[in-house]
Amino acid sequence: MSADSQGVEIRSDAAYDLATVKKLGLGEAALRTARRKGLIVRRIGRRSFVMGRDLLEYLDKHAAVVTG
Repeated sequence: MSADSQGVEIRSDAAYDLATVKKLGLGEAALRTARRKGLIVRRIGRRSFVMGRDLLEYLDKHAAVVTG
């Protein structure tokens, strides 16, 4: 997680454009991988959005748990 993404709250009832999702610390390659692994991205016209609930579900399923 980058320093810019600390303290960012992901709300399950909000929609995030891809630029905002990238600010959370996901780069281009990680976002492509997430989409391939099932992250749902919705399009309206030329804009793409990720629902907060879908992002949280993806993180629950695919993020590594760090202990220590």
